Amino acid sequence: MKQANKNFILGMVSEAFWGAGMGLVLPNTIVPLALVALGQSASEAGLLGSIFSMGILLPQVFSALVIPPRFTNPRLTALLHLPALFGPLLMGLGFALLPPGNREILYFLFAGFTLFSFGIGLVAPHWIGAIGRCIPEKMRGRYFGASFCASGFLATLTGWLASRWADKGGLEWGFAWCFLWAGVPMLGSLMVLTFLKPITPAPQAQPPKAVRGSFKLLKNKLMESGPFRSGLFLTILMTLASAPGNIFTVYLRNEAELAVSWFEFFTPAVTIGGMIGAFLLGWVVDHKGLRVAFTWTFTAGLVSLIFIFFWGNPSWPTLAFAFSGFINSAFPVVTLVMVLKMSGHQKSTLQVGLFNTLMSPWALAPLFVGLLANSAGYSWAFGLGILSCLAALVILGGNRNLDTPRPTGKT
Repeated sequence: MKQANKNFILGMVSEAFWGAGMGLVLPNTIVPLALVALGQSASEAGLLGSIFSMGILLPQVFSALVIPPRFTNPRLTALLHLPALFGPLLMGLGFALLPPGNREILYFLFAGFTLFSFGIGLVAPHWIGAIGRCIPEKMRGRYFGASFCASGFLATLTGWLASRWADKGGLEWGFAWCFLWAGVPMLGSLMVLTFLKPITPAPQAQPPKAVRGSFKLLKNKLMESGPFRSGLFLTILMTLASAPGNIFTVYLRNEAELAVSWFEFFTPAVTIGGMIGAFLLGWVVDHKGLRVAFTWTFTAGLVSLIFIFFWGNPSWPTLAFAFSGFINSAFPVVTLVMVLKMSGHQKSTLQVGLFNTLMSPWALAPLFVGLLANSAGYSWAFGLGILSCLAALVILGGNRNLDTPRPTGKT
């Protein structure tokens, strides 16, 4: 238990540094501000949100099958993060080297953001497996809650700084500084990660020809009834509910015509909401169960999508961004704990990869929401999220099997 406590603290510090880097490239505010400055609309912001979600989710099962289980050792897991770090660097170089407003900056922005997103997807199942090896099950809810709370705290500080740079420097130097500096605290995060020590063995190796059989594995998981499929469906609804948050920035800049300076409040609101959400949801998962955690999550999403309409007083969109951060915190806190509980230690890497790859088609939700906003109006886009929250709350009212997960025989 002594080593577990050390791992808890070191992991929390590592995640805090990673959050400091994320605050400089927040997909909800900083990157959309760059898009608006380059003359882009809600559909491009939605596309960027889809790239982020798709990049994180799609590669996971194939990464889990191809990359050996020894990479769940924290030192090797840290090495797997390196491709992701080149993403913000490429984004920053586009703004730093090309003339302000040059359309080719978009190529650097999208290419760097894609590299960053898929880089995270490459490492995600192994990072989760590494945390599963270092943190005992009874502490995982609190661990994920505390670590993402620490991450949100530093992301709040750097997010405010990034918004200020975006306001003062804009295309001249502001966005270049945001993206170029993001890699520094992220590198520090990886250095701290290497000090964690596993307290359980590595997950079992995957069988021969596992890649060829991966689609059959995905089909098997979809056909199984029980907590895995219920959790998957609720996570799909959570994706639809959170997707409109990717166009809040474009909505407020283009429709409400709010000044960029307001994002010095909105950006920290996202990270503070995520920080509070991570802390509360981590405690709730450990003490009240997954069902209550999901209920809190969808309630926050519903509040966010209602408050965004009241932009006449900027206090309301500030709260909308905060509750948007709350629902986003449920993806790493609630769903990770859920899948780890359902899979058991030996199959954790593969099960996490399967779950998230099954989620990948729904990563197109932000793009769909952006296109819907452009064609039918923002009310339709936000209404889709509201309906998703209501549907989930109705389902949760009659579903009680989420809190009795057990590893299944099929993998």
